[in-house]
Amino acid sequence: MARRQGGFSELLEFSATLPWKVSCAIAAVSFLALHFAAVATSSAQAVKTLGELGPAVDHQFLHLFASFLQFIVPAGFLIGATVSFLKGAHRRGLFEQASAAPRETVSELDWQDFEQLTGEFFRRGGYEVAEQGGPRPDGGVDLVVTKSRQRYLVQCKHWRSQQVGVSVVRELNGVVSAEGAAGGLVVTGGQFTREAREFARKARIELIDGEALADLIGAVRHGVANDPINDAKSAPTCPKCGGGMARKVAGQGQFKGQAFWSCATFPRCRGKLPI
Repeated sequence: MARRQGGFSELLEFSATLPWKVSCAIAAVSFLALHFAAVATSSAQAVKTLGELGPAVDHQFLHLFASFLQFIVPAGFLIGATVSFLKGAHRRGLFEQASAAPRETVSELDWQDFEQLTGEFFRRGGYEVAEQGGPRPDGGVDLVVTKSRQRYLVQCKHWRSQQVGVSVVRELNGVVSAEGAAGGLVVTGGQFTREAREFARKARIELIDGEALADLIGAVRHGVANDPINDAKSAPTCPKCGGGMARKVAGQGQFKGQAFWSCATFPRCRGKLPI
């Protein structure tokens, strides 16, 4: 059973999820409001009858409460703003590193940075991203991404030595149905099994493997806008094997920087189509 966090810890955690400018603004507003309450209740009320004792105690309690929180609450939001700013800078640094050397960066990241990179990729695609991962149970969901009021659940699996199997896709599909989300995505730095891809095609789950993710991130460097969810939904059927296809971008040659559809099982199947 997980230990319950204290109020200040929960405040820090909440403020760190907000944009740092928002946390700074809340810190300023909360200080002014609580400081005003502390000043307004600073004078003690005279007690002449027993009936006035209760309101006088409440008045004094409000003064102590506001006097204490006028420093604690703003401090919590300022600390959260600092954490949010540093996390944002780290995500942007990861993305710049990955856009310069996509395949090398994706394969070398640990699972935490891989999740951060995936979230930043969705942000660059115009999505609002809420991180669900970390030490707490996440129900098979690491990121919740939203765009045009459509909510999608994302599971990140940065497995290097094994393929992501059908059980992961099936689990996420169950969570998508239970929460009424528009769909789900599984993103991995490696590859998916054939069974996982077949199940995903029949469900509301899109798959992005490590090679596809590297190509999509690299495309941003060439000025190609990407929408990972719509790209996955609009993927055609491979003309050679009949399987799914993934959007990729040529990294070299005369077509460098141009997007095309490539078979998701590449290099086993080398089917491709122009976009």
